[in-house]
Amino acid sequence: MSTSKPSADKQAADLDMGYLLRLEPKLAVDYMKAKGYNVTWNWQEQLEAAHAQAFTVAKATRMDVLSEIRTAVEDAVQNGISERDFIKNLQPKLEQMGWWGKQTIVDSHGNAEIVQLGSPRRLKTILRTNRATAYHAGRYAEQMANSDEQPYWQYVAVADSRTRPSHLALHGKVYRFDDPIWNTFYPPNGWGCRCRVRGLSEFRLKKNGLSVSSSEGQLETEWARAGVDKATGEETHVQITKIRTENGTMKTGAGWNYNVGKAAFGTDVSVIRKVQSVQSRELRQETIQAINNSPIRHKAFENWVMANLGKRGASHAFIAAGFVDENIAEKVAELSGGEKYSERILVMTEKSLAHADSPKHHQSGVGLSEKEYASIAAIIGDPNTLVVWDKLHKNLIYFSPDKSFQIVVDSPGKLKKTNEKLDAVINAYKVNFERDVKKAIEGGNYVIIRGE
Repeated sequence: MSTSKPSADKQAADLDMGYLLRLEPKLAVDYMKAKGYNVTWNWQEQLEAAHAQAFTVAKATRMDVLSEIRTAVEDAVQNGISERDFIKNLQPKLEQMGWWGKQTIVDSHGNAEIVQLGSPRRLKTILRTNRATAYHAGRYAEQMANSDEQPYWQYVAVADSRTRPSHLALHGKVYRFDDPIWNTFYPPNGWGCRCRVRGLSEFRLKKNGLSVSSSEGQLETEWARAGVDKATGEETHVQITKIRTENGTMKTGAGWNYNVGKAAFGTDVSVIRKVQSVQSRELRQETIQAINNSPIRHKAFENWVMANLGKRGASHAFIAAGFVDENIAEKVAELSGGEKYSERILVMTEKSLAHADSPKHHQSGVGLSEKEYASIAAIIGDPNTLVVWDKLHKNLIYFSPDKSFQIVVDSPGKLKKTNEKLDAVINAYKVNFERDVKKAIEGGNYVIIRGE
């Protein structure tokens, strides 16, 4: 019997997901903390990509209960807390809050139903599901950021007695990172799925004698039942994806027909890399919210505006206001002759808000209302927002939907007291679009980058 150690690749292939899920990829935790909250009665009320925006537990209809569970889950993901300790710590708290065991509950329609609230088994499922999706979201972001070096992704199933035969149909298969198969088959692909994806370089691919497959023309969709509302008998049906390989047919589970990492981080490699390089954990989480255009990001920005408008002694502290999309970033470099390059993550400082809201602006009639200042992040995040390049000042300008005011962005921003390289909102004020902006566009001083 050989006593030589298995290769690094063999060891990686044999790693159990249980070990991997005890690690703390920083982006996995940031993904968890970036979520909002959503109260649901049945799990099928919030399916697929919606999970990238909000944390939910079916029948946890009280916010204090939902918040307690979420805090415990985040702590377990971040600090590698075992399932046993997670349940041991959380159970007495939920019992004290009355969210435990089987109870008769009246739903929002007035229907009484005997339901299972907290239980050790249920807490285990909650932790495993959230830990797996957080891990894979962070893993996806890391693999996208490294796709230049490792452009080939291999599907790896845990080949033991608990593995679903259908998941083994993809085991060992290799596809390019940008193959459409990963839109739906990037794990997890069902409840309790322990599959994962590993990146391969061209060298490793050839060394292991692996070939690259293509899913072109191989992906099929069909409908499957996700669940039944016991009170009404109403069924929820969702689309699932299937693919046939030489090893069998693989199907996504009902409610799992999406890529959790793509839903959270998108496909823009430059933005993902920038998020990885950001030092501030809070800013990373805010940017993840901006990437998936989460309503909680816009609400957080609105709250920040309300807390800082009129504040004396405004500081250089900042908040994420969105991100500059790829096409706009490319235009910045092109139109500035390579002089300026967008840093992709966009922030606004207290100082800039105070400058925009200055008495001088209001006295001259160009100051905005509280509601208009609060809408800046939502306007930047709207893909239909008109964006122009100011050739004279070499700035980006975003316009409100009614074209009544503009948001000026310095790319990159000259931010003080921070080591972060970021773009910045430097001003916002009312404009006469018909008289001044159209004239600047027609005269060539403004170049339209996006919109009409």
